[in-house]
This record gives sequence, structure tokens and C-alpha cells, in this order.
Amino acid sequence: MTGRGLRHAAVAAALLTALAGCGVTTTDVIDVGQPATGAKRQGEVAAEAKLYFMSPTGVTQVTRPAKAKLGAEDAIVLLLEGPDEDQRIRGLYTDVPKMKSEVHVTTGTLRVGIQMPYNVTRLSPVARSQFVCTAAANEVPRGRQIHDVKVELSGGGVVISDLVCDSNNAFPAAKVPTPAPTP
Repeated sequence: MTGRGLRHAAVAAALLTALAGCGVTTTDVIDVGQPATGAKRQGEVAAEAKLYFMSPTGVTQVTRPAKAKLGAEDAIVLLLEGPDEDQRIRGLYTDVPKMKSEVHVTTGTLRVGIQMPYNVTRLSPVARSQFVCTAAANEVPRGRQIHDVKVELSGGGVVISDLVCDSNNAFPAAKVPTPAPTP
């Protein structure tokens, strides 16, 4: 051994002696449950849906793992299904009404349209925020912000356009509900 190797060995021996003197002992492996999952590697983009549900403190964003990046249409389908079991256990719920018919989602550059079989003026502010924020969060292009995406809700002969999500709540950009054009 070289002088440097002897110094390292001496330091290691002194450290072990000090630790043993302090009562630190070795232990066996202790099982405490399932291993951690869901950690992403550096540079890896996790596919997930961003959904907005109600919590005791207000509208909040949650994520659900997905096999691929989801757009607004798939995210709205998940929103309509409501919180999953884990989310319900955490106290999350939805204010989105049950809808017997289909909801149609269309997307464009920084725009999402949600057409539903429900008078959109009857949606609570919470339900409106859930729709708008879920749609916008899943259509934000890279380099843009969630409030850059404008959402239009239509149904029951009424259109509410240019809604934006900011701080988990939907706000009108400038318009009030207007009658939908008749076909």
C-alpha cells in the first residue's frame, strides 16, 4: 500500500470505530411496501392528463398517467368520468353535471370548442372552470401558457366564448353569453 492508501484505510478505520462507539449498528433490510414508481428520468417527458376537480380548498389540478400525450378531447372524456378512487379518497369531487348525450370537443391553434347537450349558462362557475381549465391545460403548445388557450362552451342554444383559465378558474376574456346561431 502507498502512503495515500494507508491514510485512507486509517481514516476508514477511525470512522468505523467512531460509529460503533456512538451506538450505530447495522440492520437487515426492512420491507416497508411497494417500491417507488412513476419517477421519470432526466429529459424524459411523462405522458399525463391534466384534470381539474374540486377540493376543499377550491378547484385544483391533478394529473393522471397516460400511455401517450392526451389532447383536450381525451382529457374532457376523463373529466366527465369524474375523480378516480384515489382522488375521491383525497377528497376530490366534480361539479360537472352528468350528461346523457355525447360532448364534442374541437381544437385549433390556441382554441378549444366544447359543445354539450346542456345549457351552458346553467353550469356552476366551478363546473365551467373544470371544463375550461382541463381543455386548455391539455392543448397548451410548448412555449405558451395555459391562459393563451381560449375555450368556447356551447349548448342549450347558448355560446360562451373566449374563456381562459387562470389560477385554476375560468374567466371570460370579454364577452357575455350570446344566443347560438340557428342552423
